[in-house]
Amino acid sequence: MDPRQQRSRDLLHDAVLRLAARRPAAEISMTAVAAAAGVHRSTVYEHAGSVDELLQAALGAELDELRAGLPVPGAPAEEVARAVTAVTRGVLEHVARHAAIYRAGLADGDADRGLRGMLGRHFRESGRILREVSGVDVALDVPGLEHGVVADAAARFIADGTVGVIAAWLEHPELGVDDLLALYARLLPSWWPRELDGGTMRA
Repeated sequence: MDPRQQRSRDLLHDAVLRLAARRPAAEISMTAVAAAAGVHRSTVYEHAGSVDELLQAALGAELDELRAGLPVPGAPAEEVARAVTAVTRGVLEHVARHAAIYRAGLADGDADRGLRGMLGRHFRESGRILREVSGVDVALDVPGLEHGVVADAAARFIADGTVGVIAAWLEHPELGVDDLLALYARLLPSWWPRELDGGTMRA
């Protein structure tokens, strides 16, 4: 992406995030996004086909930056646990910053579309990277089932379950990031890497 396109993309992402924080994405027009970003309407269509697509791209770009903190191949178990916890905290802080947007986007009935689908895909990809790149093994055996099938199902369970936990969290604004991290660490299976209270590492 050349510098001009990057600048336009950044302006559009900032604009759609500001607008979506005030009203549902379904009520925002591409013309309104263009005006808020200070660009021509045709520029918006160069980056996205709809407001919802642009909103997902804006949020996804922030999430992709956080994913860069996942551990590298061969990292020690303690480092993997710390990295996964740090990235998870970053994701939760991201959700908290855009709470109004996610609260609307994760409403019941938005199954595998919109923000629910976008977050689920993000977590599934992060899980794939942890398994294939960082070597995190799904320490779970089910008689009669191949390990690959079990691992894929477990990764999907964690990814979509994480979205569900975040959706529930958004219904309780009195709970902070640390509160959710404490709960989330106890909901995860014992083989999933994270830091627990008291400095105990699991990976």
